[in-house]
Parts: sequence; structure tokens; C-alpha cells
Amino acid sequence: MEANTITSVNGKPVKLKAEHTLTDKQDKSDKVVPIESTKAIVFFVGGAGDKESFYFSGPYKNIEAAQKLLDDRTRELARQGRYRSSWLGYNEIRGKKDIQKHVLNIIPYKSCPIYIVGHSLGGWNSGHLTSIMTEWGYTIKMLVTLDPVGEGMLVWMGADIYASAPTPVAEQWINVRAAPSVPDSSDGVANFGEKWLMTSGPDLNVDMDVNHANAAAMFINPIAGQQSICDRLIASLNKEFT
Repeated sequence: MEANTITSVNGKPVKLKAEHTLTDKQDKSDKVVPIESTKAIVFFVGGAGDKESFYFSGPYKNIEAAQKLLDDRTRELARQGRYRSSWLGYNEIRGKKDIQKHVLNIIPYKSCPIYIVGHSLGGWNSGHLTSIMTEWGYTIKMLVTLDPVGEGMLVWMGADIYASAPTPVAEQWINVRAAPSVPDSSDGVANFGEKWLMTSGPDLNVDMDVNHANAAAMFINPIAGQQSICDRLIASLNKEFT
């Protein structure tokens, strides 16, 4: 159906809501969706033991805590149908079938702005997700990696992650490395899995005195002046809605 199609009911002109038919390279079925649906989507991707148990540990819901911080500040946008967020596990975004099921199936149209916030193993797989989705024609407005983990060979064998370093593609990439003055057990686990310590790539690369498990603090603590990642993400969302 073309935009602003005009028909008539009882002789009176009626303008219909515009719709587009979308077909993704990985999805052979046509999707007809209204162009005035969700304006932006933020995916929060957790690490091992976040959304589900990992070797009898968890779930800890670390990244969900960050998601709730954003959702609390964007309730009006969500009420208007202009924004939504989705909480995923790192193992739900690896491979074409999982990406289709958990990511593409909730994106209303291909030009919809996409934001991805990944923690730990979720940060590693999220980096790969941005390059895959960009290749498929989607727009990644922002990638946030919160103390990403995935360099260790043992974690490649024990977790459902990609066995090579990501090459993220996003309009903006912010990375936070947890550098706690008082480490806890989560920092030991992250060090065992080997953190992804990039020396170039992110537009903003910040060390923070916070423990690895505390994704919410990484998301809400100031990173540049008084602004947090949450502040920057909301500012970017607001630009999409003006």
C-alpha cells in the first residue's frame, strides 16, 4: 500500500494509514507494517548468567537493571508508541536464526534507529551484531559496550559467542572498562574470560571505578562531564523524535 492512499466510504474521501512491505535478506516472508509505529528500539544484551542461569549460576539480571533506568526516564515516549526496549541474552543474538527471531522480528521497518547496549559477553556479541545488521541494511545509531568480555579461548568453548574479535559498525560507539579499586568475584570471572581491551575504535573509551557485575552503574555514572551513557542515549533518542 502506498503512503497516504485515498479511498472513499459512502462517497466521502478517507485517507488511509501508510504502510510499507518489507523483506529482509534473511527473512523470505513479506512483512506489512505501519510506518508510524515504533520510532526507535534499544536492545539490552546481558552476559553469562544474566537472563538465564550459566553453569548453575544466576540469573543476575545485571543488564535488566540498566534497562529499567532508561525505561523509567522514557515512559512518556513508550506510552506514545515512539520507543521500546528489549532485554536479550548474549546467546540470543548469535547466528542468523537467533538474530531473526529475537531482533529482526521486533523491528518494525528497516530504517528504524537501533541502539544496542551490551554487557560482558553481551558486549562482545553485540559488537558482532552491529556489523551483521549494518551489512543487512539496518541503521545502528549507538553501540554501548559495558566491560565486554570474550578474548579467552576457554570462554569461546564454554559460551555461545563468536570466536573472533568484533569489528563494530555504529554511528557512535561508547565503551566502558570496569577498573574497580576493590575487586569482587565478578571481576575475577571477567578476568578469567578475558576482557576485550581495545586500544582504538570507540568514540569514547572510559575506565570506571566499578565492579564488572554492576552494569547499571556503568550506564548511569558520569562518563564525560556530568553526562552518563543513559543521558547521551536519551539525547540521541530525542533527536530522532524532533
